[in-house]
Amino acid sequence: MASQDWHIPETAARASISAYELRPLSVGEVLDRTFSIYRSRFWLFAGISALSGSVELITQGLGLLIHHLLLVRYGRSVALVGTQIVNIVSIFIFLLATAVTQAATVYALSEVYLGRIATVGLSLKGTIGQWYRYLGIALWQTGSMIWVGLLLAIPAIVLFAMKLSSFYWLAFLLAFLAGLGGLAYGIYAYLRNSLGVQIAVIEQATVRSSMRRSKFLSTGAKGRVFLVLLIAAGLFWVAGMIQFPFLILIGRSPLEEHVLAQGAILLVSFFAHTLVSPVAMIGLSLVYFDQRVRKEAFDLLMLLGPETAPQQAVVTEAVYPVVASPQAEVAYPQTMSVTDNVAPAPPATVISEEDAGQTGDATKL
Repeated sequence: MASQDWHIPETAARASISAYELRPLSVGEVLDRTFSIYRSRFWLFAGISALSGSVELITQGLGLLIHHLLLVRYGRSVALVGTQIVNIVSIFIFLLATAVTQAATVYALSEVYLGRIATVGLSLKGTIGQWYRYLGIALWQTGSMIWVGLLLAIPAIVLFAMKLSSFYWLAFLLAFLAGLGGLAYGIYAYLRNSLGVQIAVIEQATVRSSMRRSKFLSTGAKGRVFLVLLIAAGLFWVAGMIQFPFLILIGRSPLEEHVLAQGAILLVSFFAHTLVSPVAMIGLSLVYFDQRVRKEAFDLLMLLGPETAPQQAVVTEAVYPVVASPQAEVAYPQTMSVTDNVAPAPPATVISEEDAGQTGDATKL
């Protein structure tokens, strides 16, 4: 479908009408809109993503510098330990920066998609105050992916470490289940929780409420979420192929530092993160809007506006209203009761028989 079939710029200035037609989308239309929006606002989304990419570049660069200084002064063993500590701290800082920039990307996409003004500064200003919430969602999503694998892998490692040859079969079985079963469950769990950032940003939900509602909205959309993430992973894989020759060079002589090769790897990672990360977040955000259209008639509510639909239940803290439905009330209990928005009926007027005799019977006129 051509872009002009669903892009309606002449109505973008109206606050109650989105810049892109809100209706159920096919898989192809979700991907088409993803790349169309990214191309039309490239510097906006790339600029937001470049912030977390810069954090990764700086922290990794400092790690290389610390490794070099420790190696020169204290030797290889101290340098390896120091590098591991720096890497752990760098991963946490990068995860925090990525969580905030992902939320800012979702904020910018929602503003663009619904016909409002979005800039890098406004997107960060609208999300950075809730950084702890987005970090909690990132940790929840990561934990849901790995907890089953760790639960199976730890006993296997213990059995191998204790050198109990009679239980090696059990250790191998647990290791196999940790690799295959843990991976399968991890993918499934991440697909269920993949819309948590969108819900937290757009509906101002808490971490637990976002995860609960993500499970509801992702029902029936896991295939589309998987496809969006698969495309993003493929783009990252292309970047990995660019890094591959440098990795071979480092692997051939691991005792050397290879400053230039490691610097090239960091630069490739920076550009890959900056250019590819918005694809995943834009695609997931479009799946989020599509699921709200399918499950909660979000398109009709945006056309009517909350002021013209008093019988619609509205989340009091939400940026965009949520339509009340039997499914939504179970999945998202923060919605208000429908009766909370309905004005009480005026009391009925009672006329006595004496007054009726004085006024006469209107039916006889």
